[in-house]
Amino acid sequence: MLSLTAIFTGVSAVSALVAGLGGVPAAAAEAQSLSPSGAVQAPSYHVAQPGDTLWSIANTHRGNVDHGRYVEALIRLNSGTSIEVGQAVHLP
Repeated sequence: MLSLTAIFTGVSAVSALVAGLGGVPAAAAEAQSLSPSGAVQAPSYHVAQPGDTLWSIANTHRGNVDHGRYVEALIRLNSGTSIEVGQAVHLP
């Protein structure tokens, strides 16, 4: 007969396999990043749609950042000015 300690240990091991670090499901842990403050953030990317340009993506995501500065950051992060439909465009 199994003891309660053995059962608890088995359940803990299974939970560790199913969850990533910090108890976040493994798939979600891979998709999230940490901010400088340590808070979990959603991935910082935009999936390019037909007609998207870095300029239009900047219009949508730049917030209060200067438009030209944001586009320059997009170019640096994405290794150039060309994007393709379906591409994950990394956001600053």
